[in-house]
Amino acid sequence: LYTIVVRCRALLEEDLGLQLEGAYGVHGDGRVEPLAGLAHLDAVGRADRRAVEAALRHFATAGGNRQQAVERIVRESAYTVLNRLAALKLMEHLSRALIQPSVGAGDRSRGFTQLALVSPEAMRSQPDGGYRRYLELLCDDLARIPVLTGLFDRSLPTSLLFPTQPCLHEVLSLLNDPQIEAAWGEDETIGWIYQYFTPAELRDQARKASSAPRNSYELAFRNQ
Repeated sequence: LYTIVVRCRALLEEDLGLQLEGAYGVHGDGRVEPLAGLAHLDAVGRADRRAVEAALRHFATAGGNRQQAVERIVRESAYTVLNRLAALKLMEHLSRALIQPSVGAGDRSRGFTQLALVSPEAMRSQPDGGYRRYLELLCDDLARIPVLTGLFDRSLPTSLLFPTQPCLHEVLSLLNDPQIEAAWGEDETIGWIYQYFTPAELRDQARKASSAPRNSYELAFRNQ
């Protein structure tokens, strides 16, 4: 599980980082292109870009420079995606069967294929055949359950980015590896994913910089 989580983290951080730069003009070195120059963004895209800027200011204020703030947005966005996919894997597992199978077979999962049969036109209009839209609708539905709102709420800034189709396919292939099938029957798996996701170098860097956590973010990953 450790190797798979680390690989997923690398895939997602690279993919989402490229999207943050290409779509929203926010570069890995902390440079932010003027919004006026991003002519490809529509009204929704511009609103999303402003939300990214607000998140950058928040993370920079919490500790770190602009480059570190960008790194944190990418890292937390990647973790949000991975955490949701893992939660869906746990929920669809035969030992729980809380939702229709949705990620275990990717876009061939029964939950998605059933929705595609019911609403073929809505799905067909989507670039990827509707699988991303299906996952978003599923998250929105689960977010209505109070205890799950924090996990599936797509209004958060860390939900603005979604992996490209090739990246999502590769991540799901890793999560669906038969070698870790038993992990999805264990409730503790979601906690292990959190522990494995946090880069060891980040913990080491924080501990060298200060003997005690300097903010709530450090408190979380230093004492996980």
